[in-house]
Amino acid sequence: MKHAKKKEVSQGMKSAVVYTLASVFSRGLAFITVPIFTRLMTTSEMGTVNLFTTWQTMINVVVTLALTSGGYMVALKEFEKERNQYESSVLTLTSFSALACFVIYFINPSFWNSITGLDESLSLLMLFGFLFTPATDFWLARQRFEYKYVKAALVIIGSAVLASALSVAVVIMLHGTDNVAHGRLFANYSVLYVVAIILWFYTMIRGKVFISKKYWKFSLALSLPLIANSFAVQVFNAADRIMIGNMVGHSAVGIYGTLSSISMISTIVWGAINTSFIPFLYRNIDDDEGKKKIKDISIRLLFAYSLVCIGITYFAPEVVRIVATEEYYSAIYIMPPLAGGIFQIAISNMYSNVLLYHKKSSFIMISSIAAACTNVVLNAIFIPWMGYMSAAYTTLFAYFVLSGIQMFVSRRVHFRFVNGKETVYPDAIVLLISGGMTVVCLLALPLYKLYLIRFAIICLIFVVFLILFKKNKEMMSR
Repeated sequence: MKHAKKKEVSQGMKSAVVYTLASVFSRGLAFITVPIFTRLMTTSEMGTVNLFTTWQTMINVVVTLALTSGGYMVALKEFEKERNQYESSVLTLTSFSALACFVIYFINPSFWNSITGLDESLSLLMLFGFLFTPATDFWLARQRFEYKYVKAALVIIGSAVLASALSVAVVIMLHGTDNVAHGRLFANYSVLYVVAIILWFYTMIRGKVFISKKYWKFSLALSLPLIANSFAVQVFNAADRIMIGNMVGHSAVGIYGTLSSISMISTIVWGAINTSFIPFLYRNIDDDEGKKKIKDISIRLLFAYSLVCIGITYFAPEVVRIVATEEYYSAIYIMPPLAGGIFQIAISNMYSNVLLYHKKSSFIMISSIAAACTNVVLNAIFIPWMGYMSAAYTTLFAYFVLSGIQMFVSRRVHFRFVNGKETVYPDAIVLLISGGMTVVCLLALPLYKLYLIRFAIICLIFVVFLILFKKNKEMMSR
């Protein structure tokens, strides 16, 4: 028994490390190409690319019925011996939904194009992706859940390399024409869609179950409440850019969106941590020994992630100078509040994972809608009054609303199931890390011109991170 558990932890650790490295490489590669794009594309063209990815991410949640969200992991545990059949069935469901989206769009294309600000070719590119990309999401999620990391890592890294290389080549070829933004988007997504199409057919052939009331009912019960939640989360990421585009212009979207992307570098780390932590959480949440591990490891991971966010914040001036041109540098002061908001996503994920485990996804929906509405209202007030940089601070406040509500609700829900006052995480320490991290990030604002002090703080953060990593590694080994 002990040997089996030790082997499982070992496999889990290997999987977590490989997925983290693959995700870091994939998204890091996208980040490395940013200096090329910012120098070959105008801020307006960068704005077009940002708008496309923003709308795609927002609409994807609705079209896929949020079936690729956290509820999928719960279903893999529920249908342990029927995973192939379940996977092909829910992929059929997302495909039907995507085809319905095609029909809705073609009823009045000009209407939808005027809303998104995208032309018909980009709209069709987006719709085509909705049909096939869920296959990639389902396949990768299952590989993570089953700790099968080799093939998944190859797909993640291979797709990233080919997509980035083709995008750069096309942008260089089209430089100076009016089709640079379109060329970049078509080049990038053509690679991703080829992979998705292959996995779509593979999933369907392997599962052979296309319509199943049992699978659809179970999945929709979990995912439908998550549509509002996932959509609200995307509103956080998208509302500021869309509202800046409407109130200020495409160039402002290009600048704000590019710096937002830089600040989102840390989510590469958190995304890998969270997707690997979820199976560990679900396997140990009902085990007395496992509960102690969850408390200890979750705090170590959260604190380590806070150091990553702080490090990026204090390095912001240098990063922006490397990645972008002088047009972007004046906006570096949005980096600290953006980093603080991004860290709240991590806290929100931790508590929403617990709510998902207890099949209470409706509470996630309520908290997300409340926070998203807060963000939109504050943006509508402050962007016209104080400029587009104020959107970073309104987003920070909205994320505090989200994580605060989810922490409170998660505690109450979990108490009902354990018949006591035992929490999944040490909440007081979570709050301490959250508040401390935000304050330290905002303290970077007056230090951006004080190089020596900033670099001393960065070195200190690096040393603390290494010490924490070493201690965490020793604990996991034991």
